[in-house]
Amino acid sequence: MHYFQKFKQVSFILLLPFGSLSAKATIGPDVEAVSYTQALQRAIAADPRFELNATLAEASEGQVEQAKLRPNPVVGTEIENFLGTGPLRGVQGLELTLGISQVIETGEKRARRTDLARAEGALIDWERESLMARIEASVRSAFVDVLLAQEVLGLRGEQLDLAERSAEETSRLVEAARSPKVEQTRAELAVRRYRFARQQAERGYAAAKSVLSSFWSQSADTDFSVAGDVKLKSKPPEFSKLAAKLSHTAAVARYAVLEQARQAAVDLERARATPDVEVFAGGRYLNEEAGNAGFLIGVEVPWPIFDKNQGNIRTARAQLRAVDQERKAAHRELMITLNRAYQQLLSAHEESIAIHSELLPAAEATLRDTEEGYERGQFQQLVVLESRRALFEVREAYLESLQRYATAQAEIESLTRPANL
Repeated sequence: MHYFQKFKQVSFILLLPFGSLSAKATIGPDVEAVSYTQALQRAIAADPRFELNATLAEASEGQVEQAKLRPNPVVGTEIENFLGTGPLRGVQGLELTLGISQVIETGEKRARRTDLARAEGALIDWERESLMARIEASVRSAFVDVLLAQEVLGLRGEQLDLAERSAEETSRLVEAARSPKVEQTRAELAVRRYRFARQQAERGYAAAKSVLSSFWSQSADTDFSVAGDVKLKSKPPEFSKLAAKLSHTAAVARYAVLEQARQAAVDLERARATPDVEVFAGGRYLNEEAGNAGFLIGVEVPWPIFDKNQGNIRTARAQLRAVDQERKAAHRELMITLNRAYQQLLSAHEESIAIHSELLPAAEATLRDTEEGYERGQFQQLVVLESRRALFEVREAYLESLQRYATAQAEIESLTRPANL
């Protein structure tokens, strides 16, 4: 069964309503561009846990089938009074009895067993939903890392390009005796620094792609890029609305099915307190009486004086009461995790907006003014380089804040993902 056919198509990932980043990694024309939906489909198709879940579901169906079956009848024979002494010498006093016995279940045990097997089978479906939420969160986080690493690589490329152009410009000024030799040394050092930074970004980009591809490939496949935009919502969702979604997630909703399973276990243990009836019938051959024969029939009913299954009933009832406590504990842990991710989301969101609306415009304006002043001879080239460096630092901080925002957003979406059952 292909489980990725069940989830909804997701448009991913990060949107910049306030403008978009111009930094892009240099991607070859033949490199495959993978979307988030494609990455998730590949991860689900390659994850053996889904096949395991399908196998466990089949095993559960077998348990339901077995629970519906009645007890088998028992056929038996009994030989008495042979190979003895006196009148029982040889087979003179032989008595041969052939019979069949059947246990008749009482207390609707078969129906109770079937209900319990069905409820336990439904829990396997909820395990699949929980697995889906976990793998979506993991793939989403890895995809964000690649997307942002791709942006960082593009930013590093721009920095290196500007540094190289600045070095060329400085070299011309030095040759024209319009700038001291030390400026050329500074410019060459900047080129080496940004070249090293770009190499670091390339390694980080390759590592992020390797982690993402490990969800669907055994080898460290890095011959691909990712396709997506960074989405930054104009206003974060209200925490109360997010918290309300927790009750509809697989992590919490599964407890309703668990409660049904525990109730079915209580009903079954109570039914087992009622003794089953065993009936038997057969025929008897009497050799010593000229081969006469007769029929016999009987009924056996256990007498529940000591064992009334009271221990198992008590255990089942306690386990049923524990469901509500387990549900509350799970909901509490989810609420704590959600609140932590939400606070990170708020912090990163505010920081991203502040950088985009305040720092980026200020840095860009400073660079324009500095470049214009440099053209008029008001500033030295070092001032221009510092302004460019400041702008890139702001853009880099913007990317970092977006990454924290996207990571928190991915965790929140995983925690609040509604169950599809």
